[in-house]
Amino acid sequence: MFNNSSFRLIKIFSLIIITSICFSCKDDVALNFTDTSIIDEGETTIEINIPKADGKTEAAKQINTTLTKFVTAALNIEAVSETKTTTLESIVGFKKAYTDFKTQIGKTLYTNLPPWEVLVDGEIIYQSETLISIAMNSSINTGGAHSNLIFKFYNFDAKTGLELKTKDLINDVPSFTLLAKKYYDKELLSANNDRIEAFENGTFNLPENLGFSEDGVIVFYDTFNSSSNNVIEFTIPYTVANNYLNF
Repeated sequence: MFNNSSFRLIKIFSLIIITSICFSCKDDVALNFTDTSIIDEGETTIEINIPKADGKTEAAKQINTTLTKFVTAALNIEAVSETKTTTLESIVGFKKAYTDFKTQIGKTLYTNLPPWEVLVDGEIIYQSETLISIAMNSSINTGGAHSNLIFKFYNFDAKTGLELKTKDLINDVPSFTLLAKKYYDKELLSANNDRIEAFENGTFNLPENLGFSEDGVIVFYDTFNSSSNNVIEFTIPYTVANNYLNF
């Protein structure tokens, strides 16, 4: 029969084990996300809808910092000014840029200055125990003939929140590039003349970043930095791509 001293030791030891298990469980809990929405309407129209990682873990902090940088960069339309570090500072800066421009050009402009509009949108397109893939895009219209569009995939290590590059995700980049080229060529066969002219060139390279969905690896090309807004997008199924993936 246990004496009181032994029983107390067993209780303490059991408590240590349970506490350790609980802390271990917390470390293994998958990141949860909530949608963050900001709408600011006045002389300018600003709409931001992006996911935000919950909690105070380092992974959540890393992901939120990276997504915030995308937002602040989109709102920073003055190349000479320093990019703000928070979303709210960037909104204030965007509105001030409009006011300053309106004041500067007001003496020579004979019509009302068109309102400036910016939309920043983000969506989680894939999440597993090892990888989180988020698609981010922004559209800014400052009165020109075309909106300024930016699209980017962000891939994060689910445990650390660190951003993963293509070399981190693909184990054989040259071979995967050859595979992607086959899908690219097939996509061009069904494209209209504008898209063919926009994308047909002598050298094929993987895009700067890849996306991931439940169906496979997303390969996305655009001409948003030119006068046209052409897009080529295709998905390489995991049944084909798995041998090239590091996760």
